[in-house]
Amino acid sequence: MISTVTTTVMTVATLAFGATLGSLATVLLILLLASKEVLTGDTRVPLRLLGRALDIGILPLLISFSLIVVFKVLQVI
Repeated sequence: MISTVTTTVMTVATLAFGATLGSLATVLLILLLASKEVLTGDTRVPLRLLGRALDIGILPLLISFSLIVVFKVLQVI
């Protein structure tokens, strides 16, 4: 009986943590994309270089966002 309750609680906690982590990654991706857009539009060279350097963080978040969307679509189907 205790193992069933423990397993259920762990499953719910893991799902809640995953949803929270996905939401945080999405918000971070939006912030990085907006920052990149502002920085690359500036005429100063250091700011443009910083905007280009944001690609290092944007690419993995974009991949994880794509996976989140795919899994959410597969859940609906």
